[in-house]
Amino acid sequence: LKLQFLYLIDTERLPMRVVLASALWAVAAATKPPPLLWPLPQNATHGAQTLAVASAGFEFDGGAGASTDLQSAFGRYKAQYFKRRAPAAPAGAVVRATVTVADDAADLQLGVDESYTLEVSADGIAITAKTQFGAYHAMETLSQLIVFNATARGYFIRNSPWSISDAPRFAHRELLVDTARHYLPMPALKHVIQSCTYAKVNTLHWHIVDEQAFPFVAPSAPEMAKGAYSPAEQYTIDDVAEIVEFARARGIRVMMEIDTPGHASSWCKAHPEVCPTKMCLTPLRPDTEATFALIEKLMADLMKVAPDAFFHIGGDEVDTTCWAQNPDTAAWLTVNNYTGHDAYVYFVKRVEGIVKKLGKRVVGWDEVFVNSGTELDPSTLVFVWKHHVAQAAVQAGYNVLWSADPNWFNHTGWYLDHTEVLWQSMYEDEPCVGLSDAECALVLGGGGEMWAERIDASNLELTIWPRMAAVAERLWSPRALTEKAAAAEGRFANFRCYLNQQGVAAGPSSGKAGGATPKEPGSCYSQ
Repeated sequence: LKLQFLYLIDTERLPMRVVLASALWAVAAATKPPPLLWPLPQNATHGAQTLAVASAGFEFDGGAGASTDLQSAFGRYKAQYFKRRAPAAPAGAVVRATVTVADDAADLQLGVDESYTLEVSADGIAITAKTQFGAYHAMETLSQLIVFNATARGYFIRNSPWSISDAPRFAHRELLVDTARHYLPMPALKHVIQSCTYAKVNTLHWHIVDEQAFPFVAPSAPEMAKGAYSPAEQYTIDDVAEIVEFARARGIRVMMEIDTPGHASSWCKAHPEVCPTKMCLTPLRPDTEATFALIEKLMADLMKVAPDAFFHIGGDEVDTTCWAQNPDTAAWLTVNNYTGHDAYVYFVKRVEGIVKKLGKRVVGWDEVFVNSGTELDPSTLVFVWKHHVAQAAVQAGYNVLWSADPNWFNHTGWYLDHTEVLWQSMYEDEPCVGLSDAECALVLGGGGEMWAERIDASNLELTIWPRMAAVAERLWSPRALTEKAAAAEGRFANFRCYLNQQGVAAGPSSGKAGGATPKEPGSCYSQ
């Protein structure tokens, strides 16, 4: 079968900036065609052959006794590969992918092995992985290699043979979703989770409640849902469990967050006794055991259905002024000789104790470290959203997660709701900037944060994608291969169109801001 194809994208339809970036990559690779995979694999070699792939009759072979999870993934990926009808493939077409997994029922926790190898040749396709999660990533990489050609009416893998060995740079690669500023319906959440698999994002950070709304119907405190916007905009414990399982089946952890002691005005509708005054609602009162009993009930409810080893306690943007306006709290501060700062540190310690008692490890926004210093429990993860905190935290021995930027005061970094931030800036934002190799080892990852003040189901995906892909590659791919965004432009444009082909509402890659829409007729690859 002799067919002439372009590479993974049609360069005649690409803008000149992308053609040049791809050409430069090709020269650097000794005239080999550019690998347009996203995120960029750790190691990849390829040839110049084109292989036909038989959509009818194609199967994964996981061996006898393949786990239910792995078999389910086979079905999902086969449907993902072959979305369009095609006649019978020519003789010699690839019809099988052999999948060998050492432990295909591994527990999904931070640090689980996600490595894989993928071999593609005329002899067939072979995937090997330590766990099913590595196998999922291999199947996703394969998805980007299999392309449909409308003229030939068939599926093909170009530039074969391929040999790929891959593993993530960082173990924690998250997308935060905020369901308090705007409620996100279950189908929207599931669609976003599915979209994360395309970029090998492995954690959903669910910021489920905040000061504007409390949409969670907690079994131990169902009255808290009085803080929801409406009865139609609430999540039951069954809903949470469904989302957790939907994500787990795709290799995505769900890390829950209940923000304390600030961002908690919505608590006051059901439990005014934990709030300072009727007019000054937060932060939650540190002087009453009712506060901590309520926190423990809420967290325990979520932990029963969200088995991740980490739980996020918030801790950000706390103004302690209101505490002095409650006579009982003010008296408590005086008796204990506490300033507002001291009381905040006390509050964080109490909540850390609750999370540890319930068998989880604490994550908190960087204020928990800024205010507590080394009084913070040594096992607590410091989630840095202000750049200058990272170095101090790792030098004090704390693990760090990252969503910051050297210009943190402009709230740039990886905050996806800041639509003015270009993907190029996100791509070049380096979690280990200014850190030694030893200090960088304490950085466990980070992610893109989709705060929802101006985001609901109508513009959720458009605001996340494609810029989240820049964050995903920074967290997955080797640092030495991903220093400059200019070298990634061709692949980025291609990946945006790949997202569209998967049904993801990813905006134009050349837009001046996130959430951009096409400005005129044209090819996906030229927008």
